[in-house]
Amino acid sequence: MFDDPRIEWALKNLAKLGLDHRQCDFLELGPLEGGHSYGLARAGVKSVLSVEANKSAFVKCLVAREVLGYERVKFLLGEAMAFLRTSTQRYDVAFVSGFLYHMQDPVECLELLTQKARALFIWTVYWDEGFSAKNPSVRAGSDGVDKRLYKGVELNLHRHGYGEGIDYSRFWGGPDAHAHWMEREDLKRVLRLNGFSAIIEELESNPNGSALKLVATKPQTIQ
Repeated sequence: MFDDPRIEWALKNLAKLGLDHRQCDFLELGPLEGGHSYGLARAGVKSVLSVEANKSAFVKCLVAREVLGYERVKFLLGEAMAFLRTSTQRYDVAFVSGFLYHMQDPVECLELLTQKARALFIWTVYWDEGFSAKNPSVRAGSDGVDKRLYKGVELNLHRHGYGEGIDYSRFWGGPDAHAHWMEREDLKRVLRLNGFSAIIEELESNPNGSALKLVATKPQTIQ
């Protein structure tokens, strides 16, 4: 994570949408050990505010910042959705990698992100029926489908249970007993319904499911 090519991809494609990362304040959700935070700081972004809910991961972020000396990053300990619901601060870019598929309500998460930032970078796995058919032993996102009507559009949210007996104080996944995985087109529908119709995406393979990375913003952001 401390030398992740997704950083370069994100910044290059944000530039295509008219954003110079060196002039941008970033909001990062779920930094884990601070690897992407370091990559953004090393690339010269203006600032990063990073929110981490896991206490162990949060301490690792502080250690990494102390050892590697990246001063443009501030880490906060707390639950990201609560932060999004209550913070009035706005950012140029929200950087959300390996986070969305751990959310019980990824639709609300996306909506709040479009309200808090001018542009988004997202890397996530998503529900793909074709992947599931080819990999029946991979059960991620296979615990049923919950329908959701959002702004007049029906979405399919695929339930992913984490199982019984999890010690959530030591778990590095989501804060709830289950999450919902979105379908790729539904994810983009939610972005478009909130005005983020300028989208650049690239698909990736992943052992747990199909994955994508994308940047998105409102069309008027493009220079």
